[in-house]
Amino acid sequence: MLGVAIASELTNLHHLLRAKQVIWHWAQPAFAIFVLLNIVAFWWGAANNQGSISFARFLPILLQLVLLVLLAAVSLPDKIPDDRLDLGEYYHENRRYQWILFSLYFWSIHIGFVARTLALDISALDKVAMLGPDTIAGLIAFGMIFAQRWRWIALGFAFFALSPIAWAARTLG
Repeated sequence: MLGVAIASELTNLHHLLRAKQVIWHWAQPAFAIFVLLNIVAFWWGAANNQGSISFARFLPILLQLVLLVLLAAVSLPDKIPDDRLDLGEYYHENRRYQWILFSLYFWSIHIGFVARTLALDISALDKVAMLGPDTIAGLIAFGMIFAQRWRWIALGFAFFALSPIAWAARTLG
């Protein structure tokens, strides 16, 4: 499923790059890169989890895979009109859907992390320290659903630009 998601996103990118009537805007390509990085992070994490799991444990993973495919599908336009395509307008027309999908994806993962962290035998302060950054990221993703002004959108993207650095610090050895 992740291969289909990446292929869909790259196919749409190919069509955009070849089209002459595209008015480029930074927000939608930034969202597409953000989605691609999330797909790669998910794939990387899945590669490290070897062994069998029950069907009940697979269902949340299936939901996350479906959400990633939907995110890849909306990350770049799949149809280019004959007259023009403004990527800034595309972003605003699809921002709620995109960020709702991403919020669902994020929280479907984070809720499990919260449950595992709360079950640890560590201090409340350590739990807050573990949960804080990711919880803030989830709240910012939720806030992006409602962000209409480009400065707030840029600020949200600037925050999320730090996520690959945080992910790499956690996962690369």
